[in-house]
Amino acid sequence: MEICVRQPDGWETISFPSGTDIEVAGGKTNGQLALTLIGKRDDRPHIIEPGILDVKVSDEQFLETEVPRTPDGTSSVLAELVSK
Repeated sequence: MEICVRQPDGWETISFPSGTDIEVAGGKTNGQLALTLIGKRDDRPHIIEPGILDVKVSDEQFLETEVPRTPDGTSSVLAELVSK
């Protein structure tokens, strides 16, 4: 399964094996607020993708948890970075 994510240097596609449950977590990466996608698998180590600023809205259907967004639909993480 491929998910389009925004990282500091632009949009890119990351892949998770099919059947992986993907959750969104917030935190800091390199001192900056960011999202981390965690691909949870029962039989193997989790897949960790840190440093994400946003997930393409049409790809959120693949996530078990929601990307936090402002009322206008902007990722809360991206809105926080832009406001600084």
